[in-house]
Amino acid sequence: MQQAIFFDLDGTLLHLTRGYGELLAETFRSVEGECRDEWLTSYDEAFFEAFQACEPEPSRRAFATVSDEPDALAMQLLELEAEYSRVPDGAHADLAALGERYELGVLTNGMSEWQREKLRANGLDRHFDVVITSYEAGAHKPEPAPIAAAERALDAPTYGMVGDSDADIEGAERQGWAALRYDGQRFRDAPAAFGWE
Repeated sequence: MQQAIFFDLDGTLLHLTRGYGELLAETFRSVEGECRDEWLTSYDEAFFEAFQACEPEPSRRAFATVSDEPDALAMQLLELEAEYSRVPDGAHADLAALGERYELGVLTNGMSEWQREKLRANGLDRHFDVVITSYEAGAHKPEPAPIAAAERALDAPTYGMVGDSDADIEGAERQGWAALRYDGQRFRDAPAAFGWE
């Protein structure tokens, strides 16, 4: 039975090359022909309220507070997120090498369809045995539910987490996982950081 390493998505496996606010503004301009500051504020407030509660389609719901085109806006924003996401240098090679020795998974806060599309669009999906999203687990990291869902999905003697946030690290360590805070190092360094080598 192989040890399992889970990776966070946003900020770890993928990095936006433009600010999120810029992408949101471009989304409005693409669909509505303009972007107003009050739209950005209303979207952010509605999105985060719905997201924290794991309500269905939080982006579409948020866009619906300011527009009659919520589906088109949500689709455009997802396309821009995928387009302007960058995989760190060397990540594909690192993940391929790690996959020869470990079970690999993604454990990410986010909506299932969005996170999977971003993985697919950036060629990352082929590296992972499972993808667990907070929406599937019904709670966001650092709550224990996503960790428990990951353990059910991959049966392993020990688990490690690579992520860039307190939620990633604290959530994993609370459940007895090894954890590595990602700050730009090579992913292949994770097992040594966990004390597995």
